[in-house]
Amino acid sequence: MPAAFQFSDFVLDPRRFELRRGERVLKLERIPMELLILLVERKGELVSRDEIIEKLWGKDVYLETGSGINTAINKLRIALRDDAERPRFIQTVVGKGYRFVAAISQAPAADTDVGQEAQSAAADAIASAPVQRTPFVQHRERRTIIATVLVLVVLAGGYYVFRPRAAGSPQTLAVLPFKPLSSDASDEYLQLGMADALITKLSRLHGLIVRPTSAIRKYTGADGDALAAGQALRVDAVLDGNIQRIGDRLRVSIRLVRVADGTSLWSDSYDARFDDVFQVQDTVSERVADALAVQLSSPEKASLRKRDTANPQAYELYMRGIYFWNKRNEDGLRKAVSYFEQAIAMDGNYALAHAGLASALAPIGYLGYAPSFEIRPRIRAAATRAVTLDPSLPEGHVALANVLSFYEWNWSEGEREFQRALALNPNLPWVHHFYALQLECWGRYQEALKHRYRAEELDPITPIVLNGLGQGLILVGDNDRALVQFRKALELDNSLDQAHVGIGQIFAERGDYQRAISEYRLAVQYAPGSRLAKAALGYGLARAGNTSESKRILNDLIRQSQTQYVSPFQLAIICAGVGDNDAALDWLEKDYDTGDPALSALTRERRFQPLHSYPRFKHLVERLGLSAVGS
Repeated sequence: MPAAFQFSDFVLDPRRFELRRGERVLKLERIPMELLILLVERKGELVSRDEIIEKLWGKDVYLETGSGINTAINKLRIALRDDAERPRFIQTVVGKGYRFVAAISQAPAADTDVGQEAQSAAADAIASAPVQRTPFVQHRERRTIIATVLVLVVLAGGYYVFRPRAAGSPQTLAVLPFKPLSSDASDEYLQLGMADALITKLSRLHGLIVRPTSAIRKYTGADGDALAAGQALRVDAVLDGNIQRIGDRLRVSIRLVRVADGTSLWSDSYDARFDDVFQVQDTVSERVADALAVQLSSPEKASLRKRDTANPQAYELYMRGIYFWNKRNEDGLRKAVSYFEQAIAMDGNYALAHAGLASALAPIGYLGYAPSFEIRPRIRAAATRAVTLDPSLPEGHVALANVLSFYEWNWSEGEREFQRALALNPNLPWVHHFYALQLECWGRYQEALKHRYRAEELDPITPIVLNGLGQGLILVGDNDRALVQFRKALELDNSLDQAHVGIGQIFAERGDYQRAISEYRLAVQYAPGSRLAKAALGYGLARAGNTSESKRILNDLIRQSQTQYVSPFQLAIICAGVGDNDAALDWLEKDYDTGDPALSALTRERRFQPLHSYPRFKHLVERLGLSAVGS
C-alpha cells in the first residue's frame, strides 16, 4: 500500500488516518475517514452498500437503508467540496453503491506525528489504544470499540456544544441574506444590506469567524435550505431570517441554527420603525454572541453597540451601495460609487461609507475601467477620511493600504496599513487577499502564499479568493495545484475571466498553445469587455504563431483606447507575445506616466520575462521602487 494517496490537491494518508489539503489537516470523523480510505484503495471500483456496512460496522449490524452511509458520504463531500450532481471524487451508483472516480497517484507521507489538532476526539480515542490500528478492524473487535467510542463521542459532543470555545479556537458563522416575508415584497438590497450590517458587527469579534458578504451573496433571494447553505459555507452555525419593509415599518424574524444537527440555538422577531433598524442590529448581534457563547472583551462588547451612522437615510443608501458593489462588474461598481457618495452627502462622518467608496473605486482602476489619474485622488481622499474618522475600522486601513501600494507605489507605508488592518481584525479574508498581492509584487511569494491560504480558509467559496490562491501557486511553481484552484473558482463562477486566463497561462507555459487559446477565448466570450482577456488572447495567438490575428486584436484595442480607457499594460503584453520588445517597453513607460495600478505587477508578470535584461525595464523597476524591496 502506498505511504499516501494524492488526488487533486488532497493527500490521504491511511497509516496516519489523516486527510490533508495543502498544509492543513482536515477534520474528519472516524466513519467518513474509513469510508474514504476504502473507496480510494479500491481505485475506481464499485463498492456496494453491503460491503461498506460490513467493513465499517460489521456483518451483524443493522442500519436503516443508507442512513449511516449517506451521512458519511455527505460529510466526505463537504470536506472534499464535491458535488453529487457533478462528482469529481465520489460517484453515486443509484441502488448499488459508490465509486471513487478521481485520478490517484502516490504521495509521500507526512513527517509529523499522529494526534494533531485536526483529529477528532473519537479518532484520538481509537489511536491511543494499545493495539496497532489498521484502516479496518475485524467486526467483532469493532463492536466493543464502537460502544466505547459512542460514549466518548456523546460526552465530548456535549462538552463541545455547551462549553465556551477556548481562546484561539473561534467558531464560524454565516449570516445569510434575509428573505422576503412575501413574494411581492422582495427588496434585494435590503435583504443583503441587513446581512452585511450584521456581518460587519460580528466580524469585529475575535472569537468568531464570519463569512464575508462576498461569500453569502449567491444566496440572495433564494428559498434554499439554510442548513445546506451552512454545509456549503463550512460553518458551525447559520443566521437565517426574513425581512419586510412596509412604509416606515420594518418586520424581521430571525433564527440561529447549529449546522451539525439543525438545532435552533435562538430565534426572535421584531416589528419596529425603520429608524430603529440600528437597535434591531445591536440586539441581534448581542443575542448571537450570547447564543454561541463567544467570550467578549469589554471593547468587543462596546463594538457591538457601535453605530457607524445614526442616519437611517444614509444607512439605506449605504445598503444599496453594498448591494451593487457585490455585483463586481463595471456597471455595479459605478452604481455602488454613486450610492456611497450619496450616503456620505447625508452623513459626512459615516466612516464605513467612506471606506466603501474607496473599495468601489479601487477596482475601477485595477480592472482598467478608468484611468488612474481620475480614480487615485478620489480613492486616497475616501480612504484617508475613513481612517481619520474611525482609526479602529479595518476596512478603512485596507482601503488606504491599497491606494498606497498599488496606486502610489509607497510599499512600506502600504504594508504598515495592511498590518494595522490585520491587527484590528485578522479574520477578514480581503485583508489577507490584498496583502498577499502586495507581497507578491515584492517577490515574497512563499510569505504571500500563507496569506492566500488564510484568505481561502476564511472565505472558501468566493471565486476571486480561489483565483488569487491559484495565481499565488503559479508564482511558487506549483502549476498543478494552481490549475485545481482555477477550476474550483470556475465551478462557482464560470464567467470569471481571470480564472480562464490563469488556466490559459499554465497551458501556455507548458507549450500547449491550442489549449491556452481555447481558455483565452472562453475568457473573452464570458467577459467581452475585459481588456485583460483580450490581451491574453492576443498574447497566446502570437506565441502560437498566429501573429496576424494577434496584431488585429492589438490594433482593435488601440482604436478602442481613443474613446475608452485601455491600460497600456495590456497592450504591452500583446507586444511581448509578438516579440516586439521595444514596443512593449514603450507601452510600459507610458503606463508609468499614467500611474496605472496594473504596473505594480510588473516584476511578477511572467509574460514580461524576455524584457528583464533590457536597461529600460530595469530602470522602470527601480522607478516603481520594486528592485530594492524585492532584492
